[in-house]
Amino acid sequence: MLHISNPNKVLLLSLLFHSASAGCTDGGGGGCSPPVGEKWDRWDMAGSTYTYCYQGCVVDWLYNNTKPLGLGTYGGVVGVDHYWTHQGMPCLNGEPQEFNKQDALTLKWKAAFPTMRMLQYRILSAVNYDMVIQNKIQSDPDSVIRWRHKAGHADEPGDGSVCWNGVSGCFNDPKRINNPANKCGFHISAAAYNWSNPALAPWFIKEVIAPSLVHADGIWLDGIGPDNGAYMCSGVCCGYGANNSPLVQHEIDAHCKAQTDATTQVQKYLIANGGWEAQKCFDYKSGKSLPNSDDDPTTCASKLQKWSAYGADHSNYNFVVAYGSRTGGRENWNDTTVGGTVAAFMLMRGQHWLFSVGPNGGGGGQSYPPYGANPGTLTPETAKFLTSDYGRPSGGMTPVAGKDGVFQRVYEKATITLDCSDFSGTFAEH
Repeated sequence: MLHISNPNKVLLLSLLFHSASAGCTDGGGGGCSPPVGEKWDRWDMAGSTYTYCYQGCVVDWLYNNTKPLGLGTYGGVVGVDHYWTHQGMPCLNGEPQEFNKQDALTLKWKAAFPTMRMLQYRILSAVNYDMVIQNKIQSDPDSVIRWRHKAGHADEPGDGSVCWNGVSGCFNDPKRINNPANKCGFHISAAAYNWSNPALAPWFIKEVIAPSLVHADGIWLDGIGPDNGAYMCSGVCCGYGANNSPLVQHEIDAHCKAQTDATTQVQKYLIANGGWEAQKCFDYKSGKSLPNSDDDPTTCASKLQKWSAYGADHSNYNFVVAYGSRTGGRENWNDTTVGGTVAAFMLMRGQHWLFSVGPNGGGGGQSYPPYGANPGTLTPETAKFLTSDYGRPSGGMTPVAGKDGVFQRVYEKATITLDCSDFSGTFAEH
């Protein structure tokens, strides 16, 4: 996940991302399909939210406040960035602990919220902040891209060394993950997986992906662009290509195809085994495109009808995240409009829809002392909306007779109504 330590670099990073779009900085969504299993079929709001723990963490706040505030039991879907688990820092006996820390957080949260679904962080680059990755790099010379030849010259032998990310501050700022206080036995960085090696994808699925289903429910699979990826080693973006990376063009092309094939295998494996991949398999719907408090009444009504029809036909989507992006957040809603927005969501949603949430405030996790992480907050009223349970719907959305721009949907425990004239929602419990 991108970590911006210097606001002055925003413009540069936006240009890097623009150039990255032309390369294979991820593996696509060729293996995506709707989720499998009852645990993904939730209609209560408590089980129908999506959040991402990176700059703040709603789940940590709920963990500390659910009982004191008498809230409903959280059961949503959460992706956890590697910064939130401090990138496996500090090392234990010289060994980084990223996957263990993701497991430990999963077990902690699920002890309080047994039906939540946790998506652990994984990345398409070989970041050796877990011994599974470090041991593979050390034991298998064909697991990562090496300088087999000189940059741009396939006919001139290289020194055979591993290509590492020597650019990003994440790995090259001595105050961060390679801080001496972390007491790691080796330098931590990102190498590029050698996806062209046919033995790599099966290993990746068995050793990196499958463990995410032991305690958690799948993964949030990050790409290989700035700042944690090894894009410079595969020559796919951001100023690196066939002339200044370890790969010439035909090797880059083969690498990109193999990475896509591997990602497709990962997605199919996860879904077939009751898991999920968040980065590409969710259908993210922006808050601007959905009914929101900025809409005039006519636009609000038109959007409700459009998205209600969309949600009623599951062939339109795999798994919707509404009002947010891959990193969650609150798009076009806030604490003053949460009631109307939740009502709109409940009216138009179909099976396998999630409502995107994020905290007020909050800050990112640190991979160096003091390993801080500020979860941010929710207001109690917002938290009650997000952990409510009105059961399953008995039918679809319908207009309310005699009331222009007013729509309702009957659930098992309440009739939910949205009035587009002022974007107000009501929840009349039965």
